Amino acid sequence: MNPRKLTTLRNFNQVLLFFVLLFAILYYAKTFLIPVVTSALFAMLLVPICQKLEQWRMKRGWAAVLVVLISMSIIMAVLYVLISELVGLGGDIVVIGKRINMLLDQTHAFVTEHFNVSRIKQKEYLQKQLSEWSNATGKVVGGAVFSIISLVGNVLIVTIYTILMLIYRQRIKWFALQLVKRHAGYDEIGHAKTIVGKITKVSSLYVGGVFSVVLILSIIYFTGLTLIGVRNALFFALLAALINVIPYIGSVLGGAIVVLYTLITGDSLTTSIIVAIFFTAVQQLDSYVLTPKITGGKVKLSPLFTIMGLLLGGMVWGAAGMILFIPILGICKVIFDNVDLLKPYGHLIGD
Repeated sequence: MNPRKLTTLRNFNQVLLFFVLLFAILYYAKTFLIPVVTSALFAMLLVPICQKLEQWRMKRGWAAVLVVLISMSIIMAVLYVLISELVGLGGDIVVIGKRINMLLDQTHAFVTEHFNVSRIKQKEYLQKQLSEWSNATGKVVGGAVFSIISLVGNVLIVTIYTILMLIYRQRIKWFALQLVKRHAGYDEIGHAKTIVGKITKVSSLYVGGVFSVVLILSIIYFTGLTLIGVRNALFFALLAALINVIPYIGSVLGGAIVVLYTLITGDSLTTSIIVAIFFTAVQQLDSYVLTPKITGGKVKLSPLFTIMGLLLGGMVWGAAGMILFIPILGICKVIFDNVDLLKPYGHLIGD
């Protein structure tokens, strides 16, 4: 075989093996990696605030603890409001049950009239399905309880990780620079410092921008849904704004949930149509004004690779991956853009 072809094949196999090992590690180590990556992004967001407190002569450890605890308190307060509002939705269960029964009766009549299937056979089929669903529901409820316990544990882990990363951030930076010095030479340390600074800035602005968009959308959604007359407007406003963190998919999913709720609990289609129009208008505002102005200029990823990152993140890390893989891809782009050999890749995934 031609030596050049053999070398090309060997290089291709090495690249393929690298990606296989990378995604295998990401998948099987996700329980460990997700809190670490979340903490790293959160720490980058809080670095400017922590530095400001340190300039006011506050010790680094106390500044890190204070900033992280205040931030976590705000997040936990939002979660508490969501759970409280969710409990308030219990009053609509009776209405939802009646509407579902009415829809079932209409469906039974339609199937009997057009497909000549008796109500008895339809009910037997439904009872069989309900029996299977009830078994699955037990597993889901058990999984939900475990998820809540896991969530509380992860919040505690992320809090500790973030505090420690803020305290030891100079040591982590020194470690990265020493690796550059060892493998690329002393002359590249200044360039590496620039890249580290850009990564910290991009991550901080992007994560901060995401929180800003969530806050703005929460206010807009709450005001609009309250004026329209949707019950539990605060819950659906917060839910839709938080789901909007997932690019492209989140905005559609958040609006669909509210429209479906108004369809089931409302007395007419008018409210659902108004809600659908309202969410469509806000999505346009978010897509063309809020996100491009607040977060879009920070990461600068093409829609193609953003969607690919979403799908890949969902496959590897689930819902957490759909949120975390976008800033990770943005960090990769910063590195690509500042390393000559990798610039073509930065151009490829850039907007």
